[in-house]
Amino acid sequence: MKIILSVVLISKNQDWNIKRLIESVLRKTEGIQAREILLVDSASDDCTTEIAQHYPINIIRLHDSKFLTPAAGRYVGFKHTTGDFILFLDGDMELCPHWLDKAMELIQNQSEIAAITGQRIDLPEETQSADKPVLPVIENDRGVPVEKGGGAAMYRRSTLDEIGQFNPYLCSDEEPDICLRIRYNGYKIIELKQTIVLHYSDPSDKLSTKIGRWRRNLYMGSGQNLRYNLKNKYLWPYIKERDFATVPLAIIIAGLTAFFWFLSSGESAYILFWLAGFAAFLVSTTLRRGSFYLTLGTLLHRILIIDGTVRGFFKTPLTPKDYPENFEILKKTPPEEDER
Repeated sequence: MKIILSVVLISKNQDWNIKRLIESVLRKTEGIQAREILLVDSASDDCTTEIAQHYPINIIRLHDSKFLTPAAGRYVGFKHTTGDFILFLDGDMELCPHWLDKAMELIQNQSEIAAITGQRIDLPEETQSADKPVLPVIENDRGVPVEKGGGAAMYRRSTLDEIGQFNPYLCSDEEPDICLRIRYNGYKIIELKQTIVLHYSDPSDKLSTKIGRWRRNLYMGSGQNLRYNLKNKYLWPYIKERDFATVPLAIIIAGLTAFFWFLSSGESAYILFWLAGFAAFLVSTTLRRGSFYLTLGTLLHRILIIDGTVRGFFKTPLTPKDYPENFEILKKTPPEEDER
């Protein structure tokens, strides 16, 4: 049977949510007979895969290695599914009602659409069913073109076959990378007003969350992408669109240049000019955010991003097609069971 929709779930130590995610996918896809569901687990050491094995889905567990990244789950999931369209969801999400029907209608009838996503609602991890928002159907939702999707998005397989799929070596920023290539090859990315997922996570503005991302090398992807794109047409568009890393880095380089100029020549005009600009940044950010503590948090966040960008840039780029797939198949659901 030809598969129309593949759903690839990416997990890493998410036994606290995997049941909710899988059940939401089973409910929302039950009307699609020609579909497959694959969980790609990134070497979890909790009960994620044990819980998942109670459901009629396929399960692959990636072995722990120096090449294990969030993008690797997408890369392996793409290679080991066959659907015309692939919906990727992260392990801390829950698929919402109404979105999939609208997305399938649009992407099947408009060949220029290569990817489609929707609104994401962030909620605390401990959110209970009674506390979740009610999500009514949004009528006449045709979506709008956007630059990129997020961790929850559906892609047209034929387009990724043409432009190249996810780079498994990227520590982060794999979605901006692939979406940039989609758009610069003449295809569209559409975002529906309908909510695609509920995303259960710690608040992204918490300092501990940012430090945790830094420890997991999740700020290195921008530097890796700069290195990968050095000699192709995507370099300047990427710099323009991802300036959250490149602009602060340029500011620091300017400051260091002014400092060394002062040491070598004794001329202080450049370093004073830079210090005045930095002071103006601190004052304006404090006024905008209403707190000097929050300003320091913003500054630390920028430093973490710059550190990751620099380390990512100097990470030796490897060829995606040579990625060493190291995994075990924990469960393969027979087609007749998957159709029920």
